[in-house]
Amino acid sequence: MATLMKLSVLALALAGCDDLVGFGGPVPPLATFRVEATGDLEAVRVPGATDERLHVAMIWGAQWLPEPLCFLPAESAEVQAVIDAGCRDPLGFVPDRIGDIVPVELGVTADLSVFSLPSADVMVGDVTARIAYASMVVFDDRNGDGLLFLNRSRNDLDDPPDNPPAMRDIVYGASFVSMTQPDVRVALREGGFNARAAFYPRSGCGEPTPGFSILGAGGFSEAEALSSTLAGQLPRQDPATCSERLPDEAVISIPVQAPAPISELRCIGRRGDSSVRYREPPQEMPDLTNRVAACAKVPDFGTGDAEGIIQYVVSTRSDDACKQLLHFSLRGCDEDAACELPEWDITARPPAWWPCPVSTAR
Repeated sequence: MATLMKLSVLALALAGCDDLVGFGGPVPPLATFRVEATGDLEAVRVPGATDERLHVAMIWGAQWLPEPLCFLPAESAEVQAVIDAGCRDPLGFVPDRIGDIVPVELGVTADLSVFSLPSADVMVGDVTARIAYASMVVFDDRNGDGLLFLNRSRNDLDDPPDNPPAMRDIVYGASFVSMTQPDVRVALREGGFNARAAFYPRSGCGEPTPGFSILGAGGFSEAEALSSTLAGQLPRQDPATCSERLPDEAVISIPVQAPAPISELRCIGRRGDSSVRYREPPQEMPDLTNRVAACAKVPDFGTGDAEGIIQYVVSTRSDDACKQLLHFSLRGCDEDAACELPEWDITARPPAWWPCPVSTAR
């Protein structure tokens, strides 16, 4: 009897080396969303970008805070010009990870099926209450690989230029562009819900349903966002603009639009915590071709630590794929222009090209 049992176990083990009967077939999706690109592509087409291959990508959003200079009132017209050239929308949707992608035709509904959950680092919160938001993005797959490449901004003056625009995928629309505009977003909620979380907040709307859902909101202005933040609150949505549906209850309509204002939807944020990297200015005058630059005060926030410190702020190139500000100070540290023990201090011998007042702070 014992020998028979051993033979049976051996037979089962050997059977495990072959395909198991009854376990084949396609893997069912976790959720399926219906998406539709709408509008007149000819009216917004990038010149020369013909023979388009339109796709919709589900892009999970990053938890991101803009650096202070990008949302504080500009001290001069010159600084405002740098902000316009080098800052992305401070309330805009910032990509983190690309999820599933499906080819689409204008005016035709397509099914975008989700086969894997976003990784834990995309979700905001802890294991008891966390959430992820995604935007449905319409893009022209210029190289035909079926993918959308997310760019990063250049981080130094001497970084090589990006690939020319003709070689980049083109974003033509998104269901969630900015919190200053009405948006439709995909939500994935696990566990509870933290209504106080400042992650693309929808204060004034109800709690998302656990699992996948489609949420709508009306947006709020930058002035409302700033005043609410200064008051220690979240900007509120008009409850009349809030909506929630399950994936099979609605079609996510994505109007195509001119790519230039929404090009940052294919750009990953370099730093997500509003921190700034300062640099020691080079001795030789940098090449500022296709850049905008200005002298600006280092934000102080009333502490007095940075009072009187002047920085030279430079935008990325006008033809770079993503926006970024570069910060130069005669004295400071990588993370702090007002540090007590500076990593460099050339205030006594600034470069000949340095255009800003020499700070006497610290």
